[in-house]
Amino acid sequence: MLVLVGMGLYDELDLSLRGLRELRECDSVYVELYTSRMPGLSLSRLRELAGKEIRELKRQELEEGAESLLEEAEHRKVALLVAGDPLISTTHSALRLEAVKRGIEVKVLHNASVYSAVPSAAGLHNYRFGRCATIPRASRTYMPETPYHVLRENLERGLHTMLLLDLGEEEMNAAEGIAYLLELESKLGMGVFKPATTAVVVSRVGAPECRVTAGRAERLAELGNALGATPHTIVVPGELHFMEEEWLRRFWVE
Repeated sequence: MLVLVGMGLYDELDLSLRGLRELRECDSVYVELYTSRMPGLSLSRLRELAGKEIRELKRQELEEGAESLLEEAEHRKVALLVAGDPLISTTHSALRLEAVKRGIEVKVLHNASVYSAVPSAAGLHNYRFGRCATIPRASRTYMPETPYHVLRENLERGLHTMLLLDLGEEEMNAAEGIAYLLELESKLGMGVFKPATTAVVVSRVGAPECRVTAGRAERLAELGNALGATPHTIVVPGELHFMEEEWLRRFWVE
């Protein structure tokens, strides 16, 4: 059996009681921490809770070398711990599909995800969100326009847009993400994301120190570290319900 266990958003205490029970019953437990980051997570404390060794899998081991994990799951009960919800990432969906093809029983234990927590923290309605996009870290020869065009399409439909930020080796913050979008606006000139555009930054959603800040894009970029510790998520609202407007006023900075 392969058990995919969502760990939630912040630290090992976000693990559900059901998830903890599964870990204690498994023969082997692995954890993947590259698709998302849990800022308060301690692997040593997690191992204490589970009462057994937990081995961290690197990106290449899971994306290109999942063979050994699946072979083990053919004969033993194996758990893979994943930040957030275990099936948000296509990496884990592909792993589940391959396991099922091999006749391996798969159990999924869901948990909180940024896709539900960020709208809730910001006081925005989840059903009013369109397609999500990730802002990558740009280089001299690499600056994808996808986030800009996703934002444009959502705004044309009156929908909110959630923008995730590149984790990579050096984690991107909201100020950098906003600068990226403003540079694309300067380049493409379609009036999608201007200095006066309303944006929302959610810092460390799910953490005790979670912070929500709303304001004009250029003002949020100026705040920098005052937006709170990373990881950050940016939301660009579309058409607002009056309840959403009221909530955003609580977080507004001039």
